Amino acid sequence: MKAIVVRNFGDPSVLKVENNVPIPKPQVNEVLVKILSTGVNPVETYQRSGNYNPTPQLPFTPGKDAAGIIESVGDDVKNIAPGTRVWLSTASSGTYAQFATAPADAVHPLPDHVTFDQGTLWTAYATAYHAIWHIGEVKKGDVILVHGASGGVGLASVQLARTIPGVTIIGTAGTEKGLGIVKENGADVVFNHHDKNYTDQILEYTKGKGVDLILEMTANLTLLRSMTIVAKSGKICIIGNRAPIDGFNPRLLMQKRASLRGVMLWLLSPEERKEIIQSLNERLKDKSINPIVNKSYPLSQASTSHVEIINPSAGAFGKIVIAPWEE
Repeated sequence: MKAIVVRNFGDPSVLKVENNVPIPKPQVNEVLVKILSTGVNPVETYQRSGNYNPTPQLPFTPGKDAAGIIESVGDDVKNIAPGTRVWLSTASSGTYAQFATAPADAVHPLPDHVTFDQGTLWTAYATAYHAIWHIGEVKKGDVILVHGASGGVGLASVQLARTIPGVTIIGTAGTEKGLGIVKENGADVVFNHHDKNYTDQILEYTKGKGVDLILEMTANLTLLRSMTIVAKSGKICIIGNRAPIDGFNPRLLMQKRASLRGVMLWLLSPEERKEIIQSLNERLKDKSINPIVNKSYPLSQASTSHVEIINPSAGAFGKIVIAPWEE
């Protein structure tokens, strides 16, 4: 099969397609999936560069998000038939490949109205759910600010938050197109985070109260400003951060009895994971979430996808995926 094999850590150029990679064999309680689409996420760029803990053992094939069709099943796998459309909540082998194995309990039915590209939803939607409910402890009447709301996790956060009765959703983006997409997906109001006065506008919108729950996608760029608009006893959830932050002053949190909380998907408890999977399956089925896919690349352009996920050429607009069978 064709697969990306990373043999040295480094920049995106280390993402090389190899044509004769052995197809993995499903072990006990595993399935083999023909991968028709795999999600590209910032975490894979950190793993590729070697700047992630835990660091993958070389050589490796990146990727855990994917959707496809069950090719075969291993021993002791019941109630999962070859030919079934599925989305994956993890994988045993890397999904930047034409085939991958996955634990049987990590493959879930993909409704017919959901495309394979849309089925690469796990990292974005599970992170958003975990941040809003488990870490952010959202409650009725809260005002939620999603910073960088036009990206994959951002749009997932907006779509999930809009299913909560009585919350107000504020979204930020950096382009007019991005602002429009965020509004279309459920934000009550949007602001351009390149506007130097956008935090003043948010305070005015909340009548001076501030924001109860803030989701930070690139905390190194926006955290300090978020600390000025968080409400009393409010929470700021760090979903993404790419650099140390100069000028951090904890007193801004102390003055409001606000809290700063970290979000890390791989630290999910089994109970949290089960809850998220059940919720996402229900929301896919009833169409209350609708993953937005911006760009799809073939395996040969995986390096371009890694550049684009970190520094989008025209702004962030939903998910980026790789289609391993397209060339």
